[in-house]
Amino acid sequence: MDYEKTVAKTRQILKDRLTDRSVPDELVGLDEQYTELLNYMNRTVSLGESNTCILIGPSGCGKTALVKKAIQSLNETYNNDFYCVNLNGLLHTSDQFVRYQIGLQLGQQIKGFRSDGDVFNLLKSGTSNTKPIFIIIYNFDAFAKNCSQLFVYNIFNIATSKNCPISVIGITRKANVFNELAQNILSRNSYCHIDIDRPCNFESFAEIIRNCLMINEAIFDDIEYSQEFNEKIEELFDYESFYNLINQTFNYSTDFIRSFYKICFDAVCKLTIDSPFLLPEDFSMSTLQDCGNIDTVLKGLTQNQLWLLLAINSLDLRFQTKTFNFAMVYEEYKNYMKSYARESGSTYRMKICKEHVALAEFEFLESRKILQCVDENKFQQKQYKMMRLLLLPEQIIDAINDNEKCPTMMKEWVNRVFTL
Repeated sequence: MDYEKTVAKTRQILKDRLTDRSVPDELVGLDEQYTELLNYMNRTVSLGESNTCILIGPSGCGKTALVKKAIQSLNETYNNDFYCVNLNGLLHTSDQFVRYQIGLQLGQQIKGFRSDGDVFNLLKSGTSNTKPIFIIIYNFDAFAKNCSQLFVYNIFNIATSKNCPISVIGITRKANVFNELAQNILSRNSYCHIDIDRPCNFESFAEIIRNCLMINEAIFDDIEYSQEFNEKIEELFDYESFYNLINQTFNYSTDFIRSFYKICFDAVCKLTIDSPFLLPEDFSMSTLQDCGNIDTVLKGLTQNQLWLLLAINSLDLRFQTKTFNFAMVYEEYKNYMKSYARESGSTYRMKICKEHVALAEFEFLESRKILQCVDENKFQQKQYKMMRLLLLPEQIIDAINDNEKCPTMMKEWVNRVFTL
């Protein structure tokens, strides 16, 4: 039995959980909300119902996890017999772009469909026997604000028609989102909404951490290792240092789940054949302190550093990847600059940041805990080392919008780069 592969498998499973790549085995404290959402989505697939539903809750409360787990459950029940379109109000900020993305994503799932066709006509032409479609809109409040009222109305109108089984699922942090929708849109809204909140007590938070770090023994050939690994996780909670770290995170961080996930990620990366278990000393308070200072760091970023962060977001959206290296990011950045220069006739192409300067800026982002190395090859050249981003898209976009010195073309990239 290959012990090294077992440890590597454990490390990868935990990394996927901490970076939202995999669906949690259990959603602590969200059973009622999960059941409600699953029943709603199940009616769309099993009965052909069309409807709208908005998930409302603060950042890090589990809105995205709820949707992903419901989709996973439906996949298992109906063998992927439906389509999913994923939109983000912070990234898809115009009617044309949203129409393009819907067509593109359906085109990837429906053989022979042309993504540049009339998407609305396609959706309207369906029947009750048509394969169901879920349109999932992250940051729904920004989506409703940035797109035209007519466009949002048309999406809701289709979702409440009896033609094709289409359901719109909005995800937002704004509790007053319904107050900001136009009356004609509200007339096509079912007013179905699910309120979600973060864990209200320390015990629930500790249970979330426990479930996140423990592994499923059934998927491991080395039963002895998996059992011992889970025993070590249980023992962590008996250590005063670990308990205090969880307690401080819960009491002093506004987004305590994501903050502690970042601390856990550092510890998980240390798992090796020589150190196959998570120990109290692997969890560092310095990571939590870095999380608390991130807003200050973002305000002090240079334009070149912000360009690189936008390029990283572009890669993530276009290729659905959470890992990248400098070479990939710099190429994405150059392609946008050149494309912008061609389309606008601007001479800004002469001001593209030199590669060696951009690499130094990239390394600065890593030193400030905005980027984290996930490459286990110590001898890999620095421009090819794989990294991951420790920020949310909202944080980057807010940093750009709050920076009065950012050029117009940078702010335009937020609206249009992802169509390239």
